[in-house]
Formats: sequence, C-alpha cells, structure tokens
Amino acid sequence: MSLDEYAVAVLGPDTDVTGFATHSFVALGGDSLRAMRLAALVQQQHGVRIPVADLLSAKPLADVLSGVPGLSGTPDRDTPGTESTGTLSATQRGMWMTEKVVGGSTYNLVFTIHVDSGHLDRHVFDRAVAGTVARHAGLRTVFREHDGDVMPVVLSHHTPDITDAEHTGDAAGFEEAVRAIAADNGRKPFDLSAAPPFRLVRVTGPAGRQAIVLTGHHMVLDGWAIGLLFTEIFTNYDAFVAGQPSPYTEPAPTMRALVARQETLRDNGEWDRQAEFWLKHLDGVPTVLELPADRPRPAIQDPRGERVTLDLGPDMSALVKDRARELGVTRFAFLLGAYALTLSRWTGARRMLVGVSLYGRDTTELAELIAVAGNLVAVRVDVDDDQPVTEFLRAVQDSVARSIDAGALPFDEVVTRLGVERSLGAHPLVQVCFGMHDQLVPQGIQTSTGHLTVEEGHGGGAQFDLSLLFGQSEPTLAAQVEYATSVWSKADAEGFAADFATAAAELADGNPVLEQLRCVSPARRAVLATLNATRQDFPATTLDELVREVARRTPDVVAVREGDIELTYTELCGAAAEQARILREAGVRPGDRVLVGLDRSIAETVAVLGIAWAGAAYVGVDLAVPSAHTEKILAKADARAALVSAVPDVLASQGVPVCATWEPGWPSADVPAEPADPARIAYVAFTSGSTGVPKGVAVPHRAGVRLVHDADFVTLGPGERVLRLSPLAFDASTLEIWGPLASGATMEIYPAGIPAPSELGAFLLQRGVTVAWLTAGLFRLVEEFAPDSFAGLRQLISGGDVVPHDHVARVLDRHPGIVISNGYGPTENTTFTATHSVTAAHDVDGPLPIGTPIPGTTVYVLDERHRLLPPGAVGELYAAGAGLADGYIGDATETERSFGHFSPDVPERLYRTGDLVRIDTQGRLRFLGRRDSQVKLRGYRVELSAINDVLSADPRVADSVVLVSDGDSADKRLIAAVVPAASVRTDELRDMLAGQLPVYMVPTLWAVVDRIPVTGNGKVDRRALVAVAAPAGQRPHVPEQPEQDFTSMSVFFTKALPDAPEGAFTAETDFFTVGGNSMGALRLIRLVKDELGVTVRLRDFLLSPTPAGLHQLIEKAAAV
Repeated sequence: MSLDEYAVAVLGPDTDVTGFATHSFVALGGDSLRAMRLAALVQQQHGVRIPVADLLSAKPLADVLSGVPGLSGTPDRDTPGTESTGTLSATQRGMWMTEKVVGGSTYNLVFTIHVDSGHLDRHVFDRAVAGTVARHAGLRTVFREHDGDVMPVVLSHHTPDITDAEHTGDAAGFEEAVRAIAADNGRKPFDLSAAPPFRLVRVTGPAGRQAIVLTGHHMVLDGWAIGLLFTEIFTNYDAFVAGQPSPYTEPAPTMRALVARQETLRDNGEWDRQAEFWLKHLDGVPTVLELPADRPRPAIQDPRGERVTLDLGPDMSALVKDRARELGVTRFAFLLGAYALTLSRWTGARRMLVGVSLYGRDTTELAELIAVAGNLVAVRVDVDDDQPVTEFLRAVQDSVARSIDAGALPFDEVVTRLGVERSLGAHPLVQVCFGMHDQLVPQGIQTSTGHLTVEEGHGGGAQFDLSLLFGQSEPTLAAQVEYATSVWSKADAEGFAADFATAAAELADGNPVLEQLRCVSPARRAVLATLNATRQDFPATTLDELVREVARRTPDVVAVREGDIELTYTELCGAAAEQARILREAGVRPGDRVLVGLDRSIAETVAVLGIAWAGAAYVGVDLAVPSAHTEKILAKADARAALVSAVPDVLASQGVPVCATWEPGWPSADVPAEPADPARIAYVAFTSGSTGVPKGVAVPHRAGVRLVHDADFVTLGPGERVLRLSPLAFDASTLEIWGPLASGATMEIYPAGIPAPSELGAFLLQRGVTVAWLTAGLFRLVEEFAPDSFAGLRQLISGGDVVPHDHVARVLDRHPGIVISNGYGPTENTTFTATHSVTAAHDVDGPLPIGTPIPGTTVYVLDERHRLLPPGAVGELYAAGAGLADGYIGDATETERSFGHFSPDVPERLYRTGDLVRIDTQGRLRFLGRRDSQVKLRGYRVELSAINDVLSADPRVADSVVLVSDGDSADKRLIAAVVPAASVRTDELRDMLAGQLPVYMVPTLWAVVDRIPVTGNGKVDRRALVAVAAPAGQRPHVPEQPEQDFTSMSVFFTKALPDAPEGAFTAETDFFTVGGNSMGALRLIRLVKDELGVTVRLRDFLLSPTPAGLHQLIEKAAAV
C-alpha cells in the first residue's frame, strides 16, 4: 500500500492527500484511535513499529512515516483453527475475579437498535445473528472452573438467545416500554458457566414499531467488538434479503490469536520494556484518587451504578472541536484534559491517574476479532495551575500517546509490577475512567429495508467510582457520566457534569493559563449564593446596651439565678454599674482589658457585664492551669485589672490590681455606661497556638451582637431558661451569657466544678432548663448515663467536636419535640459559623453536617490558591461577615496569616479556619477534618469519623472514639478507644471492622476504657487514650492450637504458591505479599475444598488472606 492508501484507509476517502508533507496526522483529522489503526497497519505490512506518540505529534505525517521501507506488500494472516478450550486473556481474568467477588451486572453491555423507518424482517434477522454467532467463537464461549483455574470453553454449536416481547399499549408508550426492557436486561446477571453471555430481545408494538435490545457481557464483547458485531449482523441481513450468501467466507479470528500475541510480547521482552516505562511514568503519582463523598467507601466494592447524561450542545461542541484543532490536539486529549481539570478542582489532586481503555488490536487480524481484546491503561495527568492551557493539553495528549505505546502490558501485570496495594473496596491504581466510543459503535445503520438508530444503554453497574464516556460527537458532543452509587449520589454526578461542561468551555475560551479556570458552572454558583443568603442587618450597638434595653422593657424578670439567689434585670444592671464604678476607680478605661478568674456564679456574670459597662474587654482565665501557661496569657493580655476569687502568685508578681467582685448585699450604682461602640472589643479569648504560645482572639461587640440578636439557630427570649456551664475562657460562654441576657431569658448557673452526667441531668430537670449548650463529649456522657435529663429541654446545641449522631438519634427518639443543633465555629468567628438542626430521629441518617451559615456570616470553600471551589469539592473553609474577630492581640504576623482579603473571587475580609469541608448535595457544609492534621495512611485519606460510625454501631460497644497516633506518616497508626457494652475482645472488634471497611481503615491500636475521658472543656482527652492504647489481641481461636493451625494452613499456601521462598509463611503472612494473585487464591480455595470438603468464599478469603485468617474461615464454614 502507498502512503496515500494508508491514510485514506484510516482517515477516510475525503482526506486531502496533498497535505501529508506539511500537515500533522492530527491536523488531517486523526485522533488516538485512528493513530492506533494506522500503527497496526504499518506494523502488520512492514514490520516497522511507529510510536503512536509520533503520529499524534506536530510532525508532518510524511516525516513520521519516512522511515518505513517500501509502503507496499500483502499482510500475512493465520487461518484460525477450531477451538474447544483455551486460556483466558489477562483482561478476562480480571473481569472473572471481579464477578466472583462482587457479582452483579457490572460488566453488562446494553444497546438498543431502534427501527426508525421501514421494517426489520424477523426471520432474516435471526438468520443473520445465527450466522454471526456461528462464525465467531467468542459468541459461543462459556467459562468454567477446573482445578482451581478458569477455562473458556467454546461450544461447537449455539442457538442465539433471541426472545420476543410485545408492547400492547399505545404508540406513545412504546419507547418507554423499550427502555424498561433494556434496563431490566441490563441488570440481569449472566451465568457465565451455563451459556454464552449474549442475548437479544425483539420488541414489537403498535403500528409496526420495532426495536432490538442487545445485552452482552464484557467477557466476550468490548466497544470495538460491538461495532464489528453490528456491521456483520446487518451486512449479513442485507445479503440475505437480497438472496445472497454471507460475504463473510473466511474463518474469523479467535481469542487464541490474542492470547498468542500476548505470549509473544511477554516472551520477546516487550512486556519488560513497557514495565520499565510504567515504573518511571507513574513514579510519585498517588494510586488512589478519593472522590469527595458524604459516606465512606464500602469494604467490598459495590457493583451498582447509575448514569446521568451530559450534552455540550451544538455551539459549545463546535467551539471545543475548533479549539482542539487550533491547538493541534485531538478531541480526546482536549476532553480528557477538561475531565482531569474538573477532578482536580473537586479533589484537590494535582497529579492523578485516569483509566483509558485501549482496544488491544495491534494487528490487522485482531482488528477483526469479535471478543474482548481491550486493555486498561493508567494515563497520568499533571495539573499545574501555572501552566499555559496550550501546554497542558499538549502534555495530556503526549501522556495519552505514550500510554498507548506501552499499552500491551496487561493492566493487572502493571498493578503487580508497581506493587500497588489492592483493596476489595476500590479498583486498583485507577478509580476514574474516561472514554470516547463514538467511532466504535455506529449511531445509525442503513439497511436495505429501513433505517436504524443505535442507542447505548446501561447495565446498572459501575466498574469505577466515576467514568465519563462520550458516545456521540455529531452533531453535538454527548456523554454518559457513570458513577458508583455506593460513593456518589445522582446530584453529585449532575453537579460534576455541569462543572465539567464549564471546564471544557473555559479551556476553549482562550484563557491563557489554568490558574484562571474555576470550573464552576453558573447554576452551581447560584447554589453558593443561596448558601450565603443570610441576614446582614444588625443594630450598631454593644452587648451591654442590649442588656440595658431588656432591663428597660422587663425590669422585674429574673435575669440570673445561682442556687437560691437570683437577680432581676434591674438588679443585675445596678450591680454591673457598681462593678464598672469600681473598675474605673482602679484606672480601667475604655479599650483596656480586665482579667476574670471566677467560678461560674452571679459574681462572674456581674463582672462580665460591668467590664463591658466600663468600655473594657474581659479576658477569661482558668487559674487552675499550670502557672507557666497562665504567665503566657497574662503577658499577652496586658490587663489593667483583675476580678478573681483568689490571687495566684503569678498574678501578684505581675502587679495587676485586683478589684472587688459581687457578693450578696452588693450595692446598686447608677453610673452611665460608655457610649455604645460596636467596634470596641468585648472580650479576648485565648486559644492554643501552634508554637505553644496562646493566641488572644480579640472579639468586638459587633461580632457578639451578630451572634445573639434575633438569632435564627436558637429561640431565646422571655420564658426561656438557659444553662450557664462553659468556662468563661471557652467561647461557648459567649452564647450562654449574652444569649439570655440580650433577649430577656433567664440564665441558670450550674454550680462550680466539673459536672458529672447524673448531676448535670438532675440540674437540668430541677431548674426547668429549656435551652442548653453541651460539648459533644459531655452530650455523649449525659445521653449514656442520664438519658432522661433532656426531658425538659426544648433546644439543645452541641459541638466543639464531632457530635455523635447515633446519640442524637436516641435523644430525639426518646424525647419528641426537642430540637438538637450541631454548632460549628472557631473562636475567631465568634462561637458559631454554621449550624444544623434536626427534630426527628429519622432525619439522622449518618454523621451530622455542620450545616449552613448563621445570620451575619458568609462561608466559602477555597483551594490552596484561595480560589472559589464548586459545591461538592473538598477545600478549606473560609468565613466572612460581622462575626469575625479583629485578630490576635500583640501578634500582627499571625493576624495577617489568618485574616485578610485572600481570595481573588471573594471581596470580603476572610478568616481561614484550617478546616476541610465540602458542600453536600443539599447545600450544607460537611466537616471532613483539619487541613493541617489530615490523616493519611499508606496513600489513603482516612476519615476517622467514618471508622467510628461503624464501630459505635456494634451492639457490643457502648461508646467509642477513633484517633491517630503521633509521628510522621510512616509511624502513624489508627487508635480505637471503646467502652464495651458487653464482654468483647478488641480482636473481635478489629475483625468486625475488617469485614466492613477497607484494611487501611482498621485500627491497629486499641484502648478499652470505662468511659471516654474528656478534658475540662469537654473535649476528648486524646493524650489519655494514647497512653493506654495497645495492639489488638490475637484471634480468639489461634492461641488454642497455634502451631498445629499454622502448619496445616501453611500447607495450602505452599501448594497454591509453589514459587514462594522457603519459610515465607507465618500465621499472619498476607497471601498477596509473597507472590499470590487472584487466580492463585482460587487455586487455594479449590485445594481446601478438595482436601477438607469445606467451601470458603473467595471474597471472605480476600478480606483475611493469611493462614490464621484461613483457619478461622474454615472453622466457621465447618460449623455451619
């Protein structure tokens, strides 16, 4: 063949052959698929390997092919023989194992052929299908296990499975009926050992309507084969209609040819060469891409999936095609680049692997093979936001081309040689996939008796977490977004599809660099706007002025009660005025800071209000903490005076004057308050600093007013009784003090000291408390030890840590009518940034969101460059609005780092929380962990709350918490602390988790405690738990006969792995770390069955692939 003939054969008859000398293959209309075809033709005819990367480069086509000697010749072709049994290809082995483990219809392919005009003769069609099945061994193949292996068996004869279905309704319902039949057939699993996995349903309806639903298993068909199948069936059909014999007279190629080709490449060193490429190409790229989701990945991959449709429309499609042509890249590379960019924005990943299916037919013989010949390759995409768009897309194209050139090495072999850790919970190496199938399956077929339209359906499965599959390019670019329903919801997939379309538009719109691309669709920006549509109008006043206004309206209402002592609002204001007078006499002036170190009491309340009355700011201090810590606070606070119950040495040495505080019989003064200035600092709250030096957060009155004035997250006012419990140094006290006093409610002060759950519960009931704030840890304890304590509450707010949702559900179930809110917020944004309320147990279906912003607050999820991220994406939460603190006193550097106008997309002054969040499909914030303490183990991002959710659901566990040990990434280990509800061993709990979660999410250290310890602030005492953690015990049965059990089990391991090093096995040796693979596991299970008569399920062994684990499985199976 000449160069012209090659090009025309691949590019089409309208190709301008005069442009070969000056135009690249891509410029002439080529793409990666056509490049693969041309490379295969040249290699078959001339024995010369042309890299696909060269064909997709900017070189003129004539230059790329200049080294091919003599563009002419006749290809050699082997005549395939008759098959009865054979060997699985590498791709088929992987599919077989997935079927064994997860089952379902993951690999079902579904297509519907609609008869648009004319008529399809049923008898001629059946004959055409039968002729095609008779010619292609793959369509007559079943798969049977034998001696621990799987053998493809080709039946000598097979009558195609064609059934008829009739729609008896009206014509309008015919299409819906066809879709229902296609969906049902797609979800119906095949028995691969019983009959060839290929069936058709012929659907007829009124007025001669016809459609054909074809369902085939991926074990015998791939995208390329589907196109060949349709072509051959309808070519035969036309021939038979015309009274002619089938034009397909030559024997069809078989899987034997593919397996032989793979063996040749393995034996001639090509596999080794390609393995070297993959080791270098994928070096440093994470092998796990975690999609942001509201729920954890299941322990065993769930095969179920759904699809949503994406259509770029005619205008955008044309723009994308033109832009790709202008940049000299294929549509495939352009759209893959948009896909990777969208994934990067959603996940934060800057390097990722995207699965791309190749069609595995690199010879002209295999190009005619109707079977599964494809191979999956992991295409590396690096997203560097400083990179020009043109450079990025060309790099994507180059990565695709190089991956294609190394695409003969089976995917499973790549995984093995890279040493990628396998998990039953996710696809190894790649969890997202991209494809363009528009050139493989014809969208329309013209027969001699009518015109047909081909529509791809869905088998109800998902091989990957997410796949973007383009099945149409004309007139518009249209795709299916396929997602695993165990990971994502339909709303997630629809949001991703919208953002992908925006990414494609922004790439095509001439933006010079990736940094400028946001990938947030207009509709999704509207979600962000709705989230932040909070009230922003607040009175320009101070907290103390709000209290005085209440006193003027309701002077005789009880404002505060401590034991048997109570003060009305008039009495409270009079006492506060006296406190202000004393402070002024001590030299306190507006803007000064005053230390408050008092127990919870009326004296403390009077002190706080009196300090505000004098125009100063209060600083809550805990004088019970070590003096070194207090010294640091005092040095930062630079207080003008102190109101304390006792004078510690450290305070005396500072020379800070100590003023008198309220006591019964205290006089009432009538001194004016300082003029209301909302910008004046109300209080300073000290938080722990990363360097060990406390940070003093300066909170203005404006921020406090925003929290308590007409709050919508809690109902406060006359008749409500509000619990006063938190230490003054803890910012929840802001709500407990100013919430009731600024609204006319009554503050009920809990006695000094750390509360016991039963005592606190009794106090709530005796005092008729209606509104309470409890830290997550304290709420947990009260619910467990005094569950009736909440009987009188109307509203309960909890937070400060992850609120246990199972406890929330139990309280709501036990006490109908109560409202429970999850309150989230850093001190720097005045107590609460966002809240989420629930009123019924059935509304609690998992971890509670942190909700939506409270009035006066806006929130933004930004990436590391402070760019706005789309809803659903994982990023850092930034807060804005009236609740922001002024900064940190005496620390301009830290203030500048944490507060400022950071974002080019957000004009407001922001506070960076350091918390990782995402906006879920209902427009609520979900907390995912700390950015600066994100837990990563062996490359996996681990959400501790997800582990604890499973652990705490076990009836043997009364309470639990999961944390991570200190150390660098290599030394970090997961620690689970449990309060047992019944006798239970930690190794039993470990095994329970191993059955429900991926291995990397199973804790290795355990602590059994009487109760989860908490600090004085009510948070989990992490240090106390780390100190008592120890490895889980051995399996209960192993110590009984350890030597005998180990020896008997290791015999099976040795037989299944004869090449394993001598002495490789211990009781806990992982089968896969000493050379085991999926087929070896099947052999081992067969050995157990033959020698012991016990059936062990493959999926169970894969969860615990050790001699000790196998022994346990055998004991369980034998006991049934």
